Amino acid sequence: MAAPSPANPLFAPIAKHRITPTNPPNEKFSGDLDVDRCAALHNTLMLYGWISCGRPLASLKKASWWSRHGSQPLLKILRPELVRFLGKIFDVEGHCFFYHLRGLARPGEMMMLGEVLEDEELGRGLAGVGGKKEGEEEEGVGGKWRFVVLYATPVALVSHPAGLVYDQHAHRAILMPTYHHVFDLRDKGLPWQSLETVLSAYIDMIEAEKVLALHAEVHAPSNGIPGLLPWLAQPYTQSDLTSCLETWQKLVFAIEKKADITRSDDLARLCSRSALDAANVPKGFAHDLLLHAASSSIWFIAPGIRLPKVEEFIYQPFAPICAQYPAETAGMKMPFLFLRCPGEVSAKEAKFRYPFSTLLSVPCGLYLDAFPNAKNPFEDACRLVLPIRLGGNRYARTSDFRPIRKTFSDLYQVDINPFVMRHGPKLVGVLENWLGNVESGHWRVNSLGVEGGLGVWRLADTREDWWRYQGAHMYL
Repeated sequence: MAAPSPANPLFAPIAKHRITPTNPPNEKFSGDLDVDRCAALHNTLMLYGWISCGRPLASLKKASWWSRHGSQPLLKILRPELVRFLGKIFDVEGHCFFYHLRGLARPGEMMMLGEVLEDEELGRGLAGVGGKKEGEEEEGVGGKWRFVVLYATPVALVSHPAGLVYDQHAHRAILMPTYHHVFDLRDKGLPWQSLETVLSAYIDMIEAEKVLALHAEVHAPSNGIPGLLPWLAQPYTQSDLTSCLETWQKLVFAIEKKADITRSDDLARLCSRSALDAANVPKGFAHDLLLHAASSSIWFIAPGIRLPKVEEFIYQPFAPICAQYPAETAGMKMPFLFLRCPGEVSAKEAKFRYPFSTLLSVPCGLYLDAFPNAKNPFEDACRLVLPIRLGGNRYARTSDFRPIRKTFSDLYQVDINPFVMRHGPKLVGVLENWLGNVESGHWRVNSLGVEGGLGVWRLADTREDWWRYQGAHMYL
């Protein structure tokens, strides 16, 4: 983990093109592709990776994608504005564009999605029924080729890679990493983004040092994945940790203030270094969070969810799995039980991934769950496992507003992340939601902390209150 670095001067000239809360997408292009803006973002990202790798700028062949791959058949398939975009952007063979995207798709990769979707519709008997809207052509931009893969995902991260899908009809993009999980791209609930929003998010990740671009000589020694040079994904950043610690402290102090509790020790922390060592908690996000997070005399930090005793950190339910499956868990961080609540469910029902899913019973509570994946770790991700199923009333939603279907652990989860692969909800987003529920008075407080017990969570599946259990800042 590295501390944030100053903004890279290479990104300064495109400041006006980057999407920010104060610089949103141009409404002029709400139903179109903002070609110049997206081209500037793409080319700057490509140049940044090239230079960071240690390659001389003079060796870069600035050929556009269209000059390399353009053809008359493609002119019949791609919209003019997309063709113009492909004629403005650099396409460098053998250079990895970003950690989550190998680079621009080749024509065959670009068109494969149309073939796959057509085959799936035929398999379901839907061809000619709901596949195309009235007035759409059988082929071309409105029919079979409405959805194209614009950027391909790296084979180093997924098998049968797909990529960043572009909707030529709505001019929106979404990351569909693999053909093993083909999205229902006509689902209006998908979190589609403008292309400039996606590219801006990648630059934001670079500046926050969530993703690093390293010189070729240090990429491999830094555990960089072959095929992803120069990119390296960090499991968390100092900014991630600081945001969590600050939000945690605000939550604890807000509960104490409402309960009229006077702090006896402002320096008290959740866990000492010696206790963490005794519990064999490896260095990382969980270790640093426990070492620096403010402790409190309150008991419940959320309804039915309590601060653990120090000795409880020593017992981690998934610790035996790492010993039983050393090969499968190599390079992974096990799910870490952070906050506890009554009840147990099976690890499979809680939706932990293999081999952690093999445990027949795990305690309920809030886990720090790196969505365990050695190639794509996010240690600040979390999973709330409740002993009650939500979704029976059909009001409960994930953080991207997908319906929850009677599960123990989908509250706050992100079903589909439009930007990156396999990122669970960020802990800071969950803590912010809890803080909001305390400050608004939705959650009542007594001398033990947040009151009401686990039954309060059923409000997340009601018409009146489901929206109170939607977290922000979950994607990146």
